[in-house]
Amino acid sequence: MREPAAPFHLPSPWRLVPPSPWRLVPLLALVALAGCASLTNKKEPPPCPPVYILGDTQHVTKYRQGAGRDLTDVELEAEVVGFKGECHYDDKGAIVDLGVSFQVKRGPGAAGRDSELSYFVAIPKFYPAESAKAVLTTPVHFPDGVETVRVDDEGVTMRIPVQNREVIDQYEIYVGFQTTPEQLELNRKMRR
Repeated sequence: MREPAAPFHLPSPWRLVPPSPWRLVPLLALVALAGCASLTNKKEPPPCPPVYILGDTQHVTKYRQGAGRDLTDVELEAEVVGFKGECHYDDKGAIVDLGVSFQVKRGPGAAGRDSELSYFVAIPKFYPAESAKAVLTTPVHFPDGVETVRVDDEGVTMRIPVQNREVIDQYEIYVGFQTTPEQLELNRKMRR
């Protein structure tokens, strides 16, 4: 084995300074904090399937009974504005708890202060099985003097029978309003 020809030499602006105990304090503090962080780090949450709001069904306009379809006939207008959820796994697969949020505006054609919205949660991978789609109804109440409300429906729980967490992203979930053909056509015209 060959020995180096000369000792290691640093250029003149760089000098090796013997460590003083005070210079080590910041380094020791960083090491200690890093150790504490590893103790307080929580486990990464289990993976959840992707959730999408279906564009053609993100809005709904409900009209009062009759042939009129102008602004004075609008009972309510609503929009799916968000969702939140979490997943956990058991021996039968993934359990997805999903909450859906709506912004709802009372229209001039509304007869009362209470209404309801119908929306769906669908997993197309299960199509054509009946379990591929669930239609849910949530109540809407407008307090006196309030014309716009946010409604949060937290009651959606789905079971996805997958054992391999790595494939959960193949089970996409879609959320939207359960619309009539007329409402769907109106939404499509508005998007153009």
